[in-house]
Amino acid sequence: MLPASGSATPRRFGGIRLYLVGLALLVALPLAALSILRIASQRREAQSATNRETMRLARLVAARVDERIRTADALLLGLSADLVPDPTQRARIDSVLARTLRVTPGRYANLIMADTSGTLVASARPIAAGQDTTGALRDRRYLRDARRAHGFVVGDPVRSKLLPDSAWIVVLARPLRNDTDHFLGIISVSILLDSLADVVSTTDLPGAPLISIFDTTGLMITRSVNGEAHRGQRRFAPAHSADSAAVGRFRDFDGQVRVTGYARAASAPWVVHVGMLESEATAAARLRLIDDLLLFCFTAAMAVLVAYMMAQRITRPLTRLTEDARALTRGVNGHRAVAEGPAEIQSLGLAFNQMADTVERRNAALADSERRYRLLFDSNPLPMWAWDAESKALLAVNEAAIEKYGYDRDTFLSLHITDLLDGSEHERFAASRLPFLESRQGAGMWQHRKSDGTVVEMEVVTTSSRRLGRASWLSVGIDVTARRVAERALLASEEQLRQSQKMEAIGAFAGGIAHDFNNLLTGMLGYCDLALDGIEPQHESYADLEEIRSLALRGADLTRQILAVSRKQVVQPTFIDPNTVVRGLNRLLRRVIDEHIAFETDLADDLGAVYADVGQLEQVLLNLAANARDAMPTGGTFHIGTRMLTSRDATAFGLAADTHWVDILVRDTGSGMTDQVRQRIFEPFFTTKERGKGTGLGLALAYGMVEQAGGVIRVDTAPGAGATFHLVLPHHECPVVPALVTSADVSTLRGTETILVAEDEDSVRAVATATLASRGYNVLAAKDGEAALLFARQYPHRIDLLLTDVVMPGINGRELAETMTRERPDILVLFASGYTDDASLLQGIRTDELSFLQKPFSPADLMRRVRNLLDASVRAG
Repeated sequence: MLPASGSATPRRFGGIRLYLVGLALLVALPLAALSILRIASQRREAQSATNRETMRLARLVAARVDERIRTADALLLGLSADLVPDPTQRARIDSVLARTLRVTPGRYANLIMADTSGTLVASARPIAAGQDTTGALRDRRYLRDARRAHGFVVGDPVRSKLLPDSAWIVVLARPLRNDTDHFLGIISVSILLDSLADVVSTTDLPGAPLISIFDTTGLMITRSVNGEAHRGQRRFAPAHSADSAAVGRFRDFDGQVRVTGYARAASAPWVVHVGMLESEATAAARLRLIDDLLLFCFTAAMAVLVAYMMAQRITRPLTRLTEDARALTRGVNGHRAVAEGPAEIQSLGLAFNQMADTVERRNAALADSERRYRLLFDSNPLPMWAWDAESKALLAVNEAAIEKYGYDRDTFLSLHITDLLDGSEHERFAASRLPFLESRQGAGMWQHRKSDGTVVEMEVVTTSSRRLGRASWLSVGIDVTARRVAERALLASEEQLRQSQKMEAIGAFAGGIAHDFNNLLTGMLGYCDLALDGIEPQHESYADLEEIRSLALRGADLTRQILAVSRKQVVQPTFIDPNTVVRGLNRLLRRVIDEHIAFETDLADDLGAVYADVGQLEQVLLNLAANARDAMPTGGTFHIGTRMLTSRDATAFGLAADTHWVDILVRDTGSGMTDQVRQRIFEPFFTTKERGKGTGLGLALAYGMVEQAGGVIRVDTAPGAGATFHLVLPHHECPVVPALVTSADVSTLRGTETILVAEDEDSVRAVATATLASRGYNVLAAKDGEAALLFARQYPHRIDLLLTDVVMPGINGRELAETMTRERPDILVLFASGYTDDASLLQGIRTDELSFLQKPFSPADLMRRVRNLLDASVRAG
């Protein structure tokens, strides 16, 4: 034994290498390897022999099945040569089929013949009196397969409806065709599955294997053992069926695992399984395995005994070194090891003592570094925390983190890093985790949740560290909530500015053509209605005029949508009840969404009023319904609801919490939208529909309508999760204004009053004049404002109503009305316009349903509006 600090050299001979070489020579590794190879080889040979035998038997039984099927097909082929499905020859065909059934083996249940519609033409077995055979086989798969095939087809295994014991049968059918290959019907034979017992019989097969026949869907057809008990049961999923021969391991109905060879019959969609018990197939291999294991165990026991005795020579000095290492671990400074034993262990003792000297020096330096680190960690004004790389448990936090998140230190250290994250960040955090590596650093933006539930946005910088004695991450957080809110507000204002610029550009474009186009449409609608009034519906031109009128209405709708989106349309807002609007559209909405979609409503009571244009709101709901229908081609649910928003919901929508808001909620269970599509859905002319199926104005109209009413529109959607639109409008305490009553029959709207029409468009003026005159009114027509004033001053009698266009050359409609009301104070004024590019022209003009007529209008619209205004004046007087 040498002292630890001595300089003696370990003995050259008798080292640990010599002992390990002696131990390796005595271990019976070669014998063990040879035994393992022998066992593996014998097992493979036994399995290969079993596989070959089961495959041979499977092919043999499959050949028997093919022979049985070909025999039945030969019978059908012989009958099809002489018989055709002629109902007039039913008696003769029945006799032939019955005679054939009697002379054939008992394996056949029936012979039948059917025509192309599936109607029974003849049957070998008598058909019950009164039984309807028309279309009896119409739904049979083998009839459909035979229609397409030129050879015989095999049906599915089913229970017979004709046999008294409802025995299992399978139908083989052959198509009947004429000389031109035209399909005339089928002739089929029903094979009793019980008759296949001799096919799967094992009396003439070696080893008594278990034989089963399945169809390709996994349905049991017959079985060599308990076939009747298991027939018709589904043994396995269709994916396990085979189109070619193979071998596999299957657990049978009795729970036994069998090595099974399976092969598909060539003439039928059936799979033959031949299984042998795995335990019997490997019995011989197991006996040889026991012998080899006994030999191996004896050899291993001798090797262990010798190794133990030689290891004692090595383990005693190693045990002493272990005790010395534990003393160093306990912090016993100055403790050193005593080197003894083989030369290598003496060298290890010397290295241990050198390591102890180094460790003591490094521990002193580490303690000093730890003091400096703790000072920087605790005094940092930014929140800092350390967390375990594996368990994600928080290991340390500084005072700034405790103050920021509101937890006390003990509670903080009981949390995991995911407890600091908002629930919406958990999935992203799990996806972004990387394996721990030294010197790895990263930064990111995360939403954190404080102890009181407040969500803050933190910019977190994380670096890897082993300072806490384990693989951990050290994170520093900066609260950027205020900055992010300001950035989002800036982005929102920029987006709003871009949207406004788009709307302004569209408005400038639309305004340039809308006035003249609306005048043209008004003339087209008027002349169509006048022409339709003058002819009978049976007239050859009536349908053409109706089509022209329909096209003009479509043009009017498109123009109205463009003007509404660009905010150039003259809207007629009133105080309305959203529930009344939804109920009024109920029947129309059901027609829009089709019958395969369920329609639900959930309307809140005492909802109050909103200030909006009824027509625009109806158009928005119809557009949303059409979009929902297109998103649910296979069916779903379309839901419309109304409610009052709570202050919390209003804040979530970015609205003032001290204002009352009405939410019109439109939801569908359709395909939903991606985030990229959702961001663009309110852009004018943006659409995901096919060309010709959509204009891209529906949601832009909804956006413009809601914003004009002082509200907002929000949408929640995701692919596959449907879409929910929120039309949020300010709530008003004003009473709801009832809609004007309109007559269904405009022919009753007549009068004798005098009406002055001022319109610069010839077609509109002509239509208005002809319409009013045909209803009994005295009409004065003027082509502009100057001519209208001249008529009024020269006309000596009372003029009851002035119908004037707002935009006219020279004296516009507003100026004309002001002059006329000064000169004739009792005159009524009805303004007509579809668009104006000068807001001053509408200054002082009421644009409600009573005093304003929106272009384009039909003669019926004109008659209703004129009559309503005249009658309202009489009631007010």
